Amino acid sequence: MSERRLGRGLESLLGNLKEETPPAPALSGGIQTVPIAKIRANPQQPRTAFAERELSELAESVKAVGILQPLIVRPEGDGYQLITGERRLRAAKLAGLETVPVIERTASDDELLTLALVENLQREDLNPIEKAKGFKELIERHNLTQEAAAKRLGKDRSTMANFIRLLDLPEAVQHIVSRGTISMGHARALLTIPHPSAQQALALRIEEEGLSVREIERIAASYRTERKSRKRKPIAPKDAHIRDLEDRARQRLGTKVEIEYQEGKGRMIVHLFSDDDFQRVLDVMGISG
Repeated sequence: MSERRLGRGLESLLGNLKEETPPAPALSGGIQTVPIAKIRANPQQPRTAFAERELSELAESVKAVGILQPLIVRPEGDGYQLITGERRLRAAKLAGLETVPVIERTASDDELLTLALVENLQREDLNPIEKAKGFKELIERHNLTQEAAAKRLGKDRSTMANFIRLLDLPEAVQHIVSRGTISMGHARALLTIPHPSAQQALALRIEEEGLSVREIERIAASYRTERKSRKRKPIAPKDAHIRDLEDRARQRLGTKVEIEYQEGKGRMIVHLFSDDDFQRVLDVMGISG
């Protein structure tokens, strides 16, 4: 399904989904001006990272011309709960505004996440990990299939599935993806590597050395080939201490390391997948190449 569907308004996007989709929140009134202090955050806001520079620029714009697009809120106690407009609300606070324009709507708890997701997706404001977590929460909260959730948001099911798979990466790698220093293609290639420590080491190398997606795919393929060859031979389980040493060596050298050790004898195998690998290992050992 085309990404262009996200260009439609929230009401049309959420109102055309038949029985499986909750109705769009009803408009309760026109534009009102309310104190910022009375607006509480949306607890289901999927966006967690807000660039300080972008917020500062928006705050300067707000100072100059005000908020042109009202926030969407719902009544809560003696105030309001934000439905959409987190970025505008933060900018208004930075700009020193005491009041903001809002449109009051009726929305259930279950609709808050959907509405916040759609708003952010329309603006492409979420990083890949925020999208993945938002998609997963939407599926679990509403007990939806991936296909039904994708339809609700105007996304392709396979696209949504690819994002959700990112949550299988180690948390440290997810942080790197969130920063935007490695691409979605890099992240998908890392997912095909069976060792979390190797995934993390390679993610750091992508940041530092600018490795291409194709290079990561080639390294991942070598891991899979090695894993298949190992399965053909029955190998005694390694001692936990040896496995720990392998992981530490792998993280230190940024490449696959195997240690075979028994009764005072053994060997350490350092896998090299390129000239850069070779030079880096030599540098770590303090040996001139």
